[in-house]
Amino acid sequence: MEIRGAFGFRECTEEGQAQLAEWLAVELCGVELNRDRLAEAVVARCRKDRLEPPAPGQIARLVGKAVSTFEERLCAATVGRLSAATRSRLDDLIAEDVGTDAESAGGGGTFLTELKADPGRWGWTACW
Repeated sequence: MEIRGAFGFRECTEEGQAQLAEWLAVELCGVELNRDRLAEAVVARCRKDRLEPPAPGQIARLVGKAVSTFEERLCAATVGRLSAATRSRLDDLIAEDVGTDAESAGGGGTFLTELKADPGRWGWTACW
C-alpha cells in the first residue's frame, strides 16, 4: 500500500477490472486474437492509468471475459442483420431430427445431423 502510494498507483478494484474487460472487448478483441498479447495490453493500460495490475490469474480471467463479451456481441450483431427467412433456414439446418425414420430418403436427418454422424476419415487428401 505504501509502495503504491509512493509511486502514485492505486489498487485495481473489481470495478476497475470490469472497466478493463469492457475496454478490451470494445477496443482490442476485434483486432487482436492472441490472448497473451491481450494480457500484455491490460498490463500496459494499467501502467498508463497508474493502476496496480491484477494478478496473472485475474488478468487471464479478465481477458477471457472480454473475449466472451466480444464474441457474444459480434454474434448478436451478425444475427440481427440477417433476415427472418435466413435465420429460419439456418435454424432448420442445425435442428435435430427427433422421431424421423432413419430409413427415409437421405437417411432421415438434416444435412448437419448426417455430417456429424459420419464426418469421414480425416486426412490431407480430404482438403484437396
